[in-house]
Formats: sequence, structure tokens, C-alpha cells
Amino acid sequence: MKFVALALVVFFSTVGGVFAQTDKKEVINLRKQIKIPDKDILRSNENAKLPAGDSLKIFLAIKRSGSEAEHFEKWVDEWNKEDGDKYGKLEVVKDISKADVVLTQFVSTRIKQVGEASVRVGNIPSPEQSISQKTKIKVNNEVGYKPLPLPVYSYLITRENDVWTIIYQGVESSLPNEQLFNPELRLWRTFKEEMKAR
Repeated sequence: MKFVALALVVFFSTVGGVFAQTDKKEVINLRKQIKIPDKDILRSNENAKLPAGDSLKIFLAIKRSGSEAEHFEKWVDEWNKEDGDKYGKLEVVKDISKADVVLTQFVSTRIKQVGEASVRVGNIPSPEQSISQKTKIKVNNEVGYKPLPLPVYSYLITRENDVWTIIYQGVESSLPNEQLFNPELRLWRTFKEEMKAR
């Protein structure tokens, strides 16, 4: 019997709602990503709430490979069916100038080398085999690196006329296995929590 065990060795760190730590380049990049006019005000207030009302218009600026706006549109549909009557309906708009809220996610242009380690085990004997046969097991360790575009930036932003307010900021400096963690799920769950806290 042969099998291959593969482990992706990565680490991650997240910063949420701390715009004070956002450097000038990040602010410029955020403005560029969602096309905020230079004359508009971009500020941060982690204590701010989503706008009140029976419904909200949201704009999706999702620009990360493997994270599609369609995923969020599906979650919006599920929200409207399950929670819309209680917490407010959501409408996805294609024009950011008509949005009350913006959900955006994008990656840096920087590439980070992430360690990848694998272990190959061959010819595992059955319990019935002799000790001499069992000593013939071979184990090969392989260590390599793969490039990943990091970090991943996530923002939840409210908009009122020419004033944009960041109420959540997430920065993932590296990515673990997608089954254990997913930046788009974190952004969506944060948005749902904010909807319920209005």
C-alpha cells in the first residue's frame, strides 16, 4: 500500500478595524481599487454602524482570484430568504454611487514564498509480514516553496454622499488551508454580524 501525505505549512495574522495602522500606500490602494474620488472623504470608525432601514444597497468589489462576487451574491440571496424580514433586505447594485455599503477584497501585488512540505511513504507492510520485511519502509521528505499573492485586504465600508467610513478592515498576511480559513467567509460573516447589530 502506498500513500502520499501533503501538508501546507503556512501562518497567518489578521488585523481588524484598526485603520490607524493602515499606511498611506494602503489608503491610496483602497481608493484606487474601488475608485473613490480624490475629493471624497475616506475615514475609519470601528464603532460606526451600518445604516438603519428596512433595506440596504450593497456594492461588491471582489478582486481576488478564487473569491468571486457570485459567491457573495448567493449569500445575499440566502440572507434575504432567511434573515431579510427580521434584519433588513439586501440589494446588490452594479453602480457604486448608488450603494449604502461596499464590501471589497483584493490582494497585494507582492508575491510571498510560502513553505510547502510533503512526506512520501511507500511499501507499508501488513501486520503479518516479518520484522525484516517491515524494516524496508522508505520515507522521503520533500520541502519546497510556492508563490502566493499576499496579503489579502478586506474592507467593509459605509457610504453617505461623499463620505466613506471603514467599519471593518482585515489584512491576511498569509493563507492557511482553505478548509480551515477563508478570507471571503470572514468578510461575509463580519457583514452579517454588523447587519444584526444595527
